[in-house]
Amino acid sequence: MEMPSPERVRIARELHDGIAQDLVGIGYSLDLLLSEESLSKAARTDIRSTRFAVDELIGKVRREILHLRKKSSVPLHTELQDLATRVLTGCEVTFRLEEVALVESAHAELILIATEILRNCSTHSRATHIGINLYPVNNRTCLEVIDNGIGGAHVKDGHYGISGMIERVHALGGSFTIESTEGTRIAILI
Repeated sequence: MEMPSPERVRIARELHDGIAQDLVGIGYSLDLLLSEESLSKAARTDIRSTRFAVDELIGKVRREILHLRKKSSVPLHTELQDLATRVLTGCEVTFRLEEVALVESAHAELILIATEILRNCSTHSRATHIGINLYPVNNRTCLEVIDNGIGGAHVKDGHYGISGMIERVHALGGSFTIESTEGTRIAILI
């Protein structure tokens, strides 16, 4: 059974030792604020809401750490469908997913890339429909994500989501295409 790549383990360790610990520290600071008797009811309510939000973030970071450290035995098409079901709420999603053969490291990278794409769709696109296609092409694998949102997705200075996805795809020896005028289509071929 293949282990997670050293890079994935390193990132998981950095998340744990950095962001996760920082969030726990913020949570403790908020708890200290909540213990102040002089707080107004409104301030206490706002701080409590922030505390709950920090707890949610801690949970998300822990799930990402576990995901980075595990070796997936789930086929890519199944994992993509599960991911989309978790991330894409409030819009219609259609799937055309075929079983593809990828080495574990490429499988793991493609899931990380797909997670970023789907989060961007959910957060920025205002799409009501998203299509996810996965299929083999001439001994390679193609992942397409197509939405009917507002478009406008492109590499921007000071923003690293799309740039990071492109870097990951190129590191796998693949190509990354983005078309984004009326809606967005992202195609990855590895």
